[in-house]
Amino acid sequence: MMKKISMVLTAMFILLSVFTSQAQDKEGEFFVGKWNVLVEGTPNGDSYMIVEFSRNEDGKLIGTSSDEKGETPATKFTRIDAKGETITAYWVAQGYDVYLFLEKINDDEVEGSLMDMFDATGKRIVEE
Repeated sequence: MMKKISMVLTAMFILLSVFTSQAQDKEGEFFVGKWNVLVEGTPNGDSYMIVEFSRNEDGKLIGTSSDEKGETPATKFTRIDAKGETITAYWVAQGYDVYLFLEKINDDEVEGSLMDMFDATGKRIVEE
């Protein structure tokens, strides 16, 4: 009897682990794609950037940021934290650790902040 209970509990644990890992893999799925982000009020004035999120071959969320025209090489994010309808992307710019927090507003708009100091708004770039 104990052996059957142990087997059932083990099977339930494995099944629960599989469902939990699949749910975590999909975190941040809303943000996958390109975003035109405006950061307002920086010391150098308002700043526009293109932010792109994608998944690598392992399904891990990765991304880059570049200037609005794409003339400078894209900077890769060093870390991305996604939870629910929010995402925080981290990178190094001019020797400083920088992060951008974004939150879903609707299907094509986000808002948040850069470094918790400068307001940021973004719109999804729809490629035809």
